[in-house]
Amino acid sequence: MARSVAATRALTVAAAVFLGFDGAVLSAVGAWAHQYLLAIVGICLFLSAGLVLLYWRWHQQQLAEIAEARRQLRQEAQALRDLIQNN
Repeated sequence: MARSVAATRALTVAAAVFLGFDGAVLSAVGAWAHQYLLAIVGICLFLSAGLVLLYWRWHQQQLAEIAEARRQLRQEAQALRDLIQNN
């Protein structure tokens, strides 16, 4: 599991860096060329890089909650099996 978390973290960071760089360059070129629509699109891309990172953290928290719920369910199922076998 640790290897998969590291892989998704690397891909997420790579995607965020790519979006951030593209957004920064597009904003700068748009401002330099007085094409303000390009600058606005660039700012949106730059901000979306942060959203990618925030979503990744939320997704990891959801996976951790699901894993914990599965552990609890497994324990409950084992407790029920033990109860049935003892009666």
